[in-house]
Amino acid sequence: MSESGRSRSQGWRHAKLDGHANEDQFARDLLTDRNFLRKIESSILKIIPKSEPKIIVDGSKHVPSIFGDMTTSKVDVSMTWLDGQKVNVSVKKSESGQVWLISVRRFLSAMEYYLEEKIDPAVTAGISLFIGGNNLSDYEKLYEGALKSDSIKEPRIAIQQRRQRRLVSASIKSNHPSIWEITLDFFNSNVGIITELCFAKGLAASETEHADIIVYNNVNDGENIFVIPEILDTIKKEKEKSRIIPGPLNGGSTLYFPTGFLQMHHPQGDNQLQFHHQYKKISKL
Repeated sequence: MSESGRSRSQGWRHAKLDGHANEDQFARDLLTDRNFLRKIESSILKIIPKSEPKIIVDGSKHVPSIFGDMTTSKVDVSMTWLDGQKVNVSVKKSESGQVWLISVRRFLSAMEYYLEEKIDPAVTAGISLFIGGNNLSDYEKLYEGALKSDSIKEPRIAIQQRRQRRLVSASIKSNHPSIWEITLDFFNSNVGIITELCFAKGLAASETEHADIIVYNNVNDGENIFVIPEILDTIKKEKEKSRIIPGPLNGGSTLYFPTGFLQMHHPQGDNQLQFHHQYKKISKL
C-alpha cells in the first residue's frame, strides 16, 4: 500500500483514468514500491540503475506516424533513469480487450511499409472478404457468389454473413480456397511483425514511442510484467505453437493469434480489423 492509501494496482487505474493531473501522485505511488521497480528494471534493463526513474503517464498521446500523419502511441507510461536508460510501458487494465483497431487499407499499407514489398492481391482479397463492409467494393462478385453457395450448404452462416456483410473463414475456404490459403499463410508468415505492431509499435514512426513491456495492472496486484522482445522471440521460435487458425464458432468468424485474436469490427459499415489481447495466452508464451 502506498503512502497515498491506494494499492499499486489502484494507483495504475487512477493514473490511467485521470491522466496528467495525477502524474505526480502516480509516480509517488509507484516509487514507494521499490520491489516492483526492481522487478521492472531487472526484466528489461541491461544495467540496474542507482537512481530512481522519472515517470511520465500519457495513455492517449498522438504522435507522428510512418505515413506522415498522427497516430496513437502504444506507450502509456515512460520511465527514464539518470543514466539515460528508458522503459516504455503498455498498461492493460483488463485481462482481455482491444489492443489495435485499424482499417484494412491502413493495415495493408503498414505491412507493405515494414515488409518492404507489395502485398499479394489474394491477401488483399482474403482480408477484405473476411472483414467486409466497405472493403467489399472490389470483391462483390466473390462475396455474392459465396453467399449464393452458402445459402444452400450453410443457410445459418449465410444469414449471418449477409447481416454482417462479410464472409467467415469457412466460407472463404470453401468458395475461394486459394485465396484463403494464401491469406492464412500471410498471417502465419508475418505473425511476429503483426504482434509487434499490436503491442509495441502501432504506426508510430519514432522508436521512442514504441513500448518495451506490457503490465497487466489488475492481475496479481499489477505485478505481471511481459517483455515484448521476449514474446516476439518465443513466437518466432515456436512456430507451431504460434500458428494462426480460425476460431471454432460461427464458421470461424475470428482468427486465433498466440496473444489473442482478430475479429471484424463494424462501425457503421466501415469494417475494420480489431486485434484483441488475452492475458491467459500471453502468460503461456
